[in-house]
Amino acid sequence: MISNLNRTDFIKRLEENTKIGNPKIIGTPFGIFTIFGKTKMKFYGEYTDSAFRLTKNAILFQIPYIFEGTLISKNKTSTEIKFNIRPIWFGYLWIRVLPVLALLLFNFLAITKGNNIESEIFVIVNVFLVFMFTPIFLTIRLKNKLLKDFKKIFDVSDR
Repeated sequence: MISNLNRTDFIKRLEENTKIGNPKIIGTPFGIFTIFGKTKMKFYGEYTDSAFRLTKNAILFQIPYIFEGTLISKNKTSTEIKFNIRPIWFGYLWIRVLPVLALLLFNFLAITKGNNIESEIFVIVNVFLVFMFTPIFLTIRLKNKLLKDFKKIFDVSDR
């Protein structure tokens, strides 16, 4: 991908839009500990003059993905960006495995030990547990939105 910014301007936009920190933390449930600081920044991560590792700077709707890339100056007016998007494994598994485990555990306990559980409570808890699957669909949408914002902020085209 090509950015219409030169390397200096690209780094300047990284400084303006990135809260410095380890991006592997923010995409997990431990991201709540980063609540203090510059929350208005769009990205959270690390960067150097030739590489970057970014994720979304968010407390509530975190996405378990890191944008890792390198910068290569093409000429005085553009920069070539090579990057890939990879999952933060703990956050990725947390979003996908926790709802399944909760659903299985509750239903196992309700079936084996729950002789006194009324059917209304059983249905209500299962409906609540099904809503725990919504972050799976939300992360896909948020990842695509973050990629779109990245391309807009850093003036990136797919050339």
